[in-house]
Amino acid sequence: MRTVGHIITSAGVSCANYMVYRSRKAALASFLVGFAMDLDHIVDYIRAHGWKMDWARFSEASHEKYSGKLYLPLHSYELLALFFFLFKGPARQPYRVGITMSVLTHLLLDQRCNPSRKAGTYFLAHRIRKRFNAHEILGAGFMDSCHAAHSHRHSKH
Repeated sequence: MRTVGHIITSAGVSCANYMVYRSRKAALASFLVGFAMDLDHIVDYIRAHGWKMDWARFSEASHEKYSGKLYLPLHSYELLALFFFLFKGPARQPYRVGITMSVLTHLLLDQRCNPSRKAGTYFLAHRIRKRFNAHEILGAGFMDSCHAAHSHRHSKH
């Protein structure tokens, strides 16, 4: 899913969180986390293209087709679970629920909207076990879906 979609869904989760807990800070935190977790695409971009910034390539968000690696360290169900269990206590409840829902929504939408993403893609342990090898994580056909998506985007212009 694109950043705009994550901003919209994060705003929805944030509003729901505010309606339940009446905490502006927790609502803001859930909003920011819901789309800021995409900053981990920077890791994949740098590994694929180096430090020279090219906005067109960055916004493509399929750097694994250049590097053959899929890192995305923040896109992780394990980190979500770790956060959920470590962020305990009644005072932290609005943050715990809001951020958990924002991250979970983000991951599930990415899983649904990116056809090359398999069931295990957003488990960090799975990516580590596969040594971040995009071909093993996403399957042999991931390059075909990257090319099809790339061609489809450019045929609209």
